[in-house]
Order: sequence, then C-alpha cells, then structure tokens
Amino acid sequence: MKCKVTARAKVSPTEELDKVIKAISNVLDYDELEIGDGYVDVTGDEDSLLKFREALKNRKIRDTAQKIFFKGVDDHKIKFSLNKQTALVAIPNFVEPGMSALGEIDIEIETDDVDGFIEWMTYKKSEESV
Repeated sequence: MKCKVTARAKVSPTEELDKVIKAISNVLDYDELEIGDGYVDVTGDEDSLLKFREALKNRKIRDTAQKIFFKGVDDHKIKFSLNKQTALVAIPNFVEPGMSALGEIDIEIETDDVDGFIEWMTYKKSEESV
C-alpha cells in the first residue's frame, strides 16, 4: 500500500511558527516542510503516519478513527482534521473543520487502497487474539 500524506496548518498572527511546527511534528513525521505566508505544509509517506498510528492505539481511539477516516473518503483520498492545540501536547484529537478555537491541522492522505489503509491504521489483531 502506498500513500502520500499532506498536512496543512494555518498560522495566525498571534501564534508562534515554531509551536505550529511542533504541533504537527508531535503527531506526524514528514519528509518535506514548507512555510508559507500564514501556513505550514508538510508532506510524507506511510512512514510519516507511524507515530499517529501508535497514538491511536495507545489512546484506544481506533474505532473512532476508523469512522472518521471512512467519513472523510473521497475517491482515493481521506481527509480529516486534528486539533492543533492538543497536538501541541502530542495528543491527536479529531475535530470538525472550523470548530477548533486555535485552528486545525488538516490532513489529506492519498492512497491506492483506501480500505487497506484504514485497516492498517486501525488494526486490532493483538487485542482480538486475547
């Protein structure tokens, strides 16, 4: 399964750029970082999601993640948003776009296998074998 991960966070004039980058880095690894006028973009591949995948497991929110991922499917893309403020303290928290006071980290994952990707991100084999 191949995938391309793109994440964007707006940087408001009252925010510190390094804190926005840290919020993204706390939930995603990335290959490339672009800083623009009022935004930060990062891109990566499936390895960029390993930290996020582990956080879903540790926080026991894989069922929620699965529902949100399926809700965000559009063709070969999955779109969802994370709360930027909670990401700053390394806690991925899903939010509806536009609902977070300090903004969101908008994530888009393009993959050749949407169902396989969602299963990989939310797989619970170890819990089922108990």
